[in-house]
Amino acid sequence: MGLSHRQWKRLIAGTLIVAAGNALWTRLAFGKAELLSWRGVLGVVVISALYFLMMIWFTPSMKSGKDEDKK
Repeated sequence: MGLSHRQWKRLIAGTLIVAAGNALWTRLAFGKAELLSWRGVLGVVVISALYFLMMIWFTPSMKSGKDEDKK
């Protein structure tokens, strides 16, 4: 997996933003008790993990400098 340092930072930052948004949605829609329950925490973690895996799958890898020199 040839992701650059910048791509990794953006991927992790995006995952944290999705996790925060999902936690906020759970808190506002279902209340604090649901967010702090194991179901609420598991829901936030699973959605964030799925987002992370999907973004890794769809993020194009960086081309090496040798490929660019040939053009």
